[in-house]
Amino acid sequence: MESTPSPEERLSALERRVAELEAGASPATGARASGASAETGSAESSPAAGGTGSAPPGEAAAGLPGDTDTFWALHGLVDCLGEDGGVTYTGYTTPPGSNAPVGWQMGLTSAGLGDIDFAEAAGSLAALGHPVRLQLLQAIYEGTSTVAELGRDERFGTSGQIYHHVHALAGAGWLENARRGHWRVPASRVIPLLTLVLIGTH
Repeated sequence: MESTPSPEERLSALERRVAELEAGASPATGARASGASAETGSAESSPAAGGTGSAPPGEAAAGLPGDTDTFWALHGLVDCLGEDGGVTYTGYTTPPGSNAPVGWQMGLTSAGLGDIDFAEAAGSLAALGHPVRLQLLQAIYEGTSTVAELGRDERFGTSGQIYHHVHALAGAGWLENARRGHWRVPASRVIPLLTLVLIGTH
């Protein structure tokens, strides 16, 4: 009797398949594991133990939309983690002004989500909880990199106010000093940032 693959084994298999597909679609970029940042080479994919077998072939799990063309990522998640499921976010994009794409994936099974203390997110989310900071992040993401350049936009206030916001964002990990006086969104934070903006706008 064949043993049922664990959620971790199914997730690893899915990541390998995605990497193979990416490599086939973009020969110039070479093979990368799903979750790898093209700029940093870092990876994060942290499934926790848990999950059950997937739904029988041809049957959708309870509550799962049947439209596999529209909900392809959702069906893939359930196929990988089973009906207990989990939550994941992933993305692959080339930021403005960059020629290096960034790919990222993070996910936890439902059991793993039960171990999270929601309050741990407060510092990271609080740093984004100001419209000017989000506008600054967008400007930096789009290529404006110095406080002097940002200061030409009256939306951002004085140089002192800009430094205050930039340092708060850097302290929470949303910005890094790429070289003296030049700021950027770290490659490992591009997809998380865009995911949060997508959540807040759609």
